[in-house]
Amino acid sequence: MQDNEGYVSTDDEVRLYYHLLGNGPVTMVIPAACLLLEDLRPLAENHRLIFYDPRGRGQSDRDPDPKHIWTDYEVRDLEAVRQHFGLEQMALLGWSNLGLIVALYAGQYPERVSRMVMMCPLSPRNPAPYDDPEEVQRKEQARIDPVAAAALREIMASGQHIEEPEWFCREFQRVIVPRQMGHPDTLTRMKSDPCAYPNEWWHNLYEHHMMHVPPETRINYDWRDRMSQVTASALVVHGMEDLMIPLGSSREWVDILPQARLLAIEGAGHYPHLAAPEIFFPSVERFLAGT
Repeated sequence: MQDNEGYVSTDDEVRLYYHLLGNGPVTMVIPAACLLLEDLRPLAENHRLIFYDPRGRGQSDRDPDPKHIWTDYEVRDLEAVRQHFGLEQMALLGWSNLGLIVALYAGQYPERVSRMVMMCPLSPRNPAPYDDPEEVQRKEQARIDPVAAAALREIMASGQHIEEPEWFCREFQRVIVPRQMGHPDTLTRMKSDPCAYPNEWWHNLYEHHMMHVPPETRINYDWRDRMSQVTASALVVHGMEDLMIPLGSSREWVDILPQARLLAIEGAGHYPHLAAPEIFFPSVERFLAGT
């Protein structure tokens, strides 16, 4: 089994970290190595996987101009990875906001994508008439320890999150991330360790990816018109307990993509690969096999 790593250089001289894993007839490219590499290793038993970190994430370089972060450069970086490995065609797997990115890539380069797995993908438009935000907020609060959450706010107010960034990153994961889990103990199954990388420390991540992205870009967008160009088959995976991505959003993806199916997993949240591996991995394997 192949297992090696290195860097891809983009046309604007940003180095993107990659990790090549496994062998097989299907090559699948997966952004967010820092978040997914260790937890998606089972797919490497039958496939060649190329994980990479987008600019400013994980072990990739931070972009000297943070305004480059967001959809256009994310799509360009994915194309840089494809060109680096000389892939005529590839499968894609994108999680959360990167689920949107792989769909945008497939719309811009339809001939390069055979199949794509969109795991809890960011909605194709925003704002959108999906779930009741008050109900979502109620469920979120029920999943978070209010005392621990208040302690995090005090730490941030004191500046300790900058003085001890790795420690705070782990505390943030322990306290806040379970809100996106159908079952809080799902977090204990995570093998990936994003807090090991300075790019993933809270203040760096927020500063690099939120402060410099124009609010009108993050809050008001509609990518539905680009999806008519997609030719790849798509599997949209939705966790029924996901409070970030409403079921209506995943259903809309299936409606607007030419060839898409929905896999809705009961009891899973925003991390279906951790919450329900017995469903997630066999389903993805069957999809990649074309069945």
